[in-house]
Amino acid sequence: MDPSSPVLFVTRYFWPELIGSAPFTSDMAEWLAQHGHPTTVLSGMPHYPHAEIFPAYRDRRLRSEQVGAVKVERLGSAAPRGGSALSRILNETDFLLRGLWSIVTRRIRRHSVVLALCPSILNVALGLAALRRDGVCIAIVHDIQSGLAQGLRMTGGGALAGLMRWAERSLLNRTHLVVVLSEEMGDQLRQIGVTAPIEVIPLWVDTNLVCPVIAKQREPIKVLYSGNLGRKQGLGQVVELAEELAGARPDIEIILRGDGNQAAILAAEIARRQLSNVRMATLKANEGLASALAAGDIHLVPQSPEAAPFALPSKVLNIMAVGRPFIATALPGSTLWQLQRRSGAFLCVPPDEPLSFAEAVMRLADDADFRTELGRRGREYVEQHHAKPVVLGAFTSRLDAIAAAR
Repeated sequence: MDPSSPVLFVTRYFWPELIGSAPFTSDMAEWLAQHGHPTTVLSGMPHYPHAEIFPAYRDRRLRSEQVGAVKVERLGSAAPRGGSALSRILNETDFLLRGLWSIVTRRIRRHSVVLALCPSILNVALGLAALRRDGVCIAIVHDIQSGLAQGLRMTGGGALAGLMRWAERSLLNRTHLVVVLSEEMGDQLRQIGVTAPIEVIPLWVDTNLVCPVIAKQREPIKVLYSGNLGRKQGLGQVVELAEELAGARPDIEIILRGDGNQAAILAAEIARRQLSNVRMATLKANEGLASALAAGDIHLVPQSPEAAPFALPSKVLNIMAVGRPFIATALPGSTLWQLQRRSGAFLCVPPDEPLSFAEAVMRLADDADFRTELGRRGREYVEQHHAKPVVLGAFTSRLDAIAAAR
């Protein structure tokens, strides 16, 4: 690829959103722009994980802005209303139609190199529409929507789920490369009929920015969940965990920090059970990532068992990078389970087994040396396999090679 070839990146999630896919799409776009590829991001109005547009963007004045070295063009599409699959599809269709109109009116010109983040699969449709005839389109799959929605019982498993699988298969097979986060995710795409080339480009960590933080010797032990408070996180398991620990180890403090569509439900359930060992807190926009994660002695990474095989929670690599251990709920053979086997940096327990979850927390709480050892292994694994220059350098080289072959 010509070093000056402009790149269009179609993604619903981008800065100033702080969690989910946004930190990674922002990092990737900035990396490409700084390494010789002028990059334009086509996104919506920032909202995640809320259902409302961020205040600074509500008057739509920031439809075009410069974020670092990246030009950002925002469509007037906001968050979906409600958590059903249909409401999400309607919202994603709105984004697609607005994007197509921006191409027709030439606000967005067609590019020779287009990246499209999935979810949503309709982003891939928009990316293909924005592609020049001789260009290259790469789909970056962070979630397989049909499997995730069916696993969380958002589609009912009928015609809508089948339509989602057809859309994924048809659109991904029109791209020149599908990038996934893990081999397990690639296998899932093969099972629904994706025949386009699939390669693993894992998530990454800026290991110069997210550095190890020495653990404090303190009481009580702080057990932290930090991130989106949504359905696929399976956070009901944390409430069950808190109830187990309330009797056995009331000295252990659990903190649920974040926001999302399940926040009010979780707060109500904590109050109903009168759990004094768990409290809720908000994410701090101006707090450094390393210091925010270092606030926990032990981290929790619960996942809905139906959703777990389809994605690797992005937070786990940052937790490992700051040298903290965590406990994940994961099914055998899932992406998280495989990562635990490779890294030896955290513990896995079966989903929806609060006693096993509690026993794992107490094991780590009572053994500071073991916590330190797991943290050391995590940092070492991230430096070897997920450092930002290694992952994004390889991705850029692969993108250049594919475009040059065209």
